[in-house]
Amino acid sequence: MDFSPILFDTVVIVSGNEENVRRDRRSLAPFRPRCVEQFASGEKALDFLAANRADVVLLDSQLDDMDGTQFLRASHRDRRLKDVPIVMVTSQSQRDKVLDAIAVGCAGYILRPYSEETFRKHVLRGCQVERVTEIERQQIEDAREMVAMGNFDDAIEAFEEIITEQNMAQKYYDMGCRCLVRQKYGQAIIAFKKAIKINDLFAEAYKGLADAYKGKGDLDEFKRNLQKAAEIHAQFNHMEETKELFIEILKYDPNTPNPFNSLGVKLRKSGDLAGALHAYKQALSLTPSDENIHFNMSKAFYFMGNTEDAKLCVEKALDSSPGFEEGRKLYRKLFGREYPRAAPPAPPPDDRQQAAESLRDD
Repeated sequence: MDFSPILFDTVVIVSGNEENVRRDRRSLAPFRPRCVEQFASGEKALDFLAANRADVVLLDSQLDDMDGTQFLRASHRDRRLKDVPIVMVTSQSQRDKVLDAIAVGCAGYILRPYSEETFRKHVLRGCQVERVTEIERQQIEDAREMVAMGNFDDAIEAFEEIITEQNMAQKYYDMGCRCLVRQKYGQAIIAFKKAIKINDLFAEAYKGLADAYKGKGDLDEFKRNLQKAAEIHAQFNHMEETKELFIEILKYDPNTPNPFNSLGVKLRKSGDLAGALHAYKQALSLTPSDENIHFNMSKAFYFMGNTEDAKLCVEKALDSSPGFEEGRKLYRKLFGREYPRAAPPAPPPDDRQQAAESLRDD
């Protein structure tokens, strides 16, 4: 892989360990940074980053006044830092520590001691992910100029071209979750970052459309597109909250056969039926014949008032497991009759059966 095209102006190293700082400085040589700033204090580093542009931040796990996860969380709250890639460079290899860093938005995770190739690869990936929408962002800037010049029809055409792939953010988010299940943490980071960037891009495009329609005097379209921008910002917050919940499930319920199903159960119980249904559909991509998932989908559809799809899902659950008593009860409720296939004799309960029962959406 050729790393030569990426050259840095300013790099910030945040670490409470002077030896780690020296090592990271040496490893930055191929990127030929003009300036390398170092901070042992997370607060001072955040103050610097809020007032100065940086190409990348190399973040250690232990600082003088906070840990790396706290730094990531603080940077995540500051909109001025949303485009700054923060790459963890740490000796903490525990699975929970990696998941914590992913949950709060790191752009890469490098384990010490590292090889020079590994360092360059992960730093490069982290920076490239932050730049995935550069072309589209330039399109947005061009369209905004059209609005400013009164070329509203051309601006509308440019903004609408950008939003033709609006569902890509959700696709990358789902990819990130699947990568976490397979412990492909580097790929998960990239997928989640792409989802965030694309989501932000669409929100900006809808806001631009609203401004263009306002310029044309079409207030109905102005309000409609402004509402779309607000909905996408809300979707971003929902994705972030769901990602953190998903990671908590992976951390504290490692024996759950299908974490997407567990996520769906939690979302359904919190009242998020649409989110639960999406999680169940992702669960089926891992275990398509699991009667518990089809049963949970049936209940979600039922609570949403969609009895036809609820019927289809409970039939699939019972096709997989005719003796599934909870499924047979739901079938009777939905169809008003018994499921036509007889239930086989029930085996004695075991740990696996009890685990399956815990995945059903009560």
